Amino acid sequence: MRVDGLRQPVTRRDPGEQMIKAGFIGLGSQGAGMAQRIIEQGVPTTLWARREQSVEPFADTAAIATDPVELGRTSDMVGICVTDGAAVRDVTLGPRGVLAGMAEGSVLALHATIGADECAEIADAAAARGVHVIDAPVSGGGAAAAAGRLTVYVGGADDAVARARPVLETYGDPVLHMGALGAGLRTKLLNNALNAAHFALAHDALAIGAALGLDPETLGEALRNGSGRSFSLEVFVGLRSFDAIADQVGPIMSKDIGLFERETARAPDRAVLLESADRFLELLGHPRDLAAGRAR
Repeated sequence: MRVDGLRQPVTRRDPGEQMIKAGFIGLGSQGAGMAQRIIEQGVPTTLWARREQSVEPFADTAAIATDPVELGRTSDMVGICVTDGAAVRDVTLGPRGVLAGMAEGSVLALHATIGADECAEIADAAAARGVHVIDAPVSGGGAAAAAGRLTVYVGGADDAVARARPVLETYGDPVLHMGALGAGLRTKLLNNALNAAHFALAHDALAIGAALGLDPETLGEALRNGSGRSFSLEVFVGLRSFDAIADQVGPIMSKDIGLFERETARAPDRAVLLESADRFLELLGHPRDLAAGRAR
């Protein structure tokens, strides 16, 4: 299906109106599963993607917009799940961004892991149109998205989160309201830093065990069943090295650890966590360029 491409004036929606129409942009390995869950739960859904092949699997189950403005015009709640802050700004702001079509009272959910300052910039632009913004980064990956078991960390006003929750809960379990705008993003960055640190510690623990003459397979089983176990340890014991994931995970984690450093500039006791997270990036072969404040 393809929605009408004609421009329509911005309308005013009753703030108490039940949210029944969703829009979604960002159909990657995780976003595609999120969009599929929205559709499967019976929510009328409109999709848009730069590449036609990304929307082809949904052609019989969702409306396909010709651009983000069109998608915004037909949606009560829009989810954005693209790669970084630049990509989020590109599809949300300006005369062809999704905000240009969204009606007063609708909600824009930012699922991408970006900086709180970038989120605030978009929220200011949205507020000028009477559109509410929530930050709602997710954790779990593609398989969890398809199963409706993503963890969703949400920041934003209570009423905006309540309006978005019926859609968020199609792919999220749990959906956790962490506080005001930006709180979801800060939670996600802390989660990713801790995950990275755990990976580095798991790598080093197994390396130390090998140096002590312990059998790697038996040690891995012992640690997976001990009090020192973690998700990262489980994954690393199965991988035995980071070679298989380095080029996929490295650039994303490098970006996120850079954002974590920026967001925690005034936070006490961050040094060990940040150093351990950076150790993981070194092991992946994707260290941050500390002088430039960005990933190499």
